[in-house]
Amino acid sequence: MKYIITKEFTFEAAHRLIRNYEGKCSNNHGHSYRVKLYLTGDTLDEKDMLLDFNETKALRDWLNNNLDHSSILWEEDPLAETLKKLGNKVLLTKKNPTSEHIAELILAQAQTLFENARLKVHSVEVSETATSSARVYV
Repeated sequence: MKYIITKEFTFEAAHRLIRNYEGKCSNNHGHSYRVKLYLTGDTLDEKDMLLDFNETKALRDWLNNNLDHSSILWEEDPLAETLKKLGNKVLLTKKNPTSEHIAELILAQAQTLFENARLKVHSVEVSETATSSARVYV
């Protein structure tokens, strides 16, 4: 039998897209992000769970410490240094901080936190609005 569990998280952050992009999203702006984590496995543990939802707090804590109330910017964005000097929380990314790339970052962290011989990360979905999301699969 195959099992999939889902856990949802939220965080607030600003970003802007300036790498090879022209449009209104080149302005620094914020979103109420919603993250859905999908974990999969073929067997349950001794508690008859794929994973105790309580254990997903590790990803919630990582989101709160790294993304919540931050400005997520491309590493070559000139705004980053100014915001850092002003004491703002800034997360720099190798790519444009699109929903797709933010999902990649979260997926990599989820793999580090949760994957083992019995449990795998299936996918991560990041919604930046109620009608727009990106999902990345392993």
